[in-house]
Amino acid sequence: MRGNRHMHVIRNTEEIRKFIGEKKTAVALGAFDGLHIGHYKVIRTAVESGLTPVVFTFRDNPAEYLTGTCCYLTTVEERMRILESWGVEYVIMPDFAQVAEWPAERFANLLCFGLNAKRIACGADFRFGKFAAGDTEWLKKLCEAHGGEMHVVPTVEYKGERISATRIRKAIENGEMEDVTAMLGRPFGFCFEVVHGNHIGHTIGTPTINQNFPPRFVLPRFGVYASAVYVDGKTYCGVTNVGVKPTVGSDHALSETWMPDFTGGDLYGRTLRLELLSFVRDEKKFPDLDALKAEISLNEKTARTLFEAFEKEALAHAHPNRHERLGKNLPRKNRTRV
Repeated sequence: MRGNRHMHVIRNTEEIRKFIGEKKTAVALGAFDGLHIGHYKVIRTAVESGLTPVVFTFRDNPAEYLTGTCCYLTTVEERMRILESWGVEYVIMPDFAQVAEWPAERFANLLCFGLNAKRIACGADFRFGKFAAGDTEWLKKLCEAHGGEMHVVPTVEYKGERISATRIRKAIENGEMEDVTAMLGRPFGFCFEVVHGNHIGHTIGTPTINQNFPPRFVLPRFGVYASAVYVDGKTYCGVTNVGVKPTVGSDHALSETWMPDFTGGDLYGRTLRLELLSFVRDEKKFPDLDALKAEISLNEKTARTLFEAFEKEALAHAHPNRHERLGKNLPRKNRTRV
């Protein structure tokens, strides 16, 4: 895919012409929660078109607006970071409520005239407009009537079943991280602030970083994972517990990670990326801290073996969806929001 240019994020659909002007565009359509390998194929169709690549998506998942419930696979910031690494130049990202009542014709006119779309790409199940009245066949005819082309990307399967955000979410909740990695094209992870915990890890020789999960973010299966943690351009092996720390207690679920090879300073207040590579064991309560320490030592050996295999595979078979592989923790500075 083409190298990145300056990526613009446009939140208000009324501002589209102001920033895109008369450029001829290729527009990828979708909710794009998780940005899995199926989404990558849709967006690649726009990026490799030779036109100005645009993604039209939503800040929030339509399911949250329509049903009141949703569990996100990625934060907005991570979605933007991935899209930028894929070569997208413009992201149109209104709140879904802004366009939910639009007739299908209004949405189509925005694509053909407001965005000057000469190529439109979407998945086979894409629908749009109030009551989901518009489908790919209807949009294809309209697109061709205005001198454009429509690309409906075939469904991408894994182990004989369609890849979807719903399927990936269930796999995360079941701790099936190898399947998650295959469907995402990269390990599942998150980029959250390091917060203070109860500091018990320091007393038993395993100082940890604690990261809270935001509301409506998917919660992985409670237990211990082999993980990769990115700090200042370096990748560290991690032993991560996701859950409520039953031995010492916590009033909410969080991620707690020991990095046995990290000898740097205070990380509190830093926003760090962590990836869950493989599930090791379920969360359980130990009779005392000595028993907990002994178990962590065993988990470290397992986690290190898994981490080293991950590093070897990542270097040998780097997938284009493995965005920012060296682990820059902060969003890029060249992104513009309007």
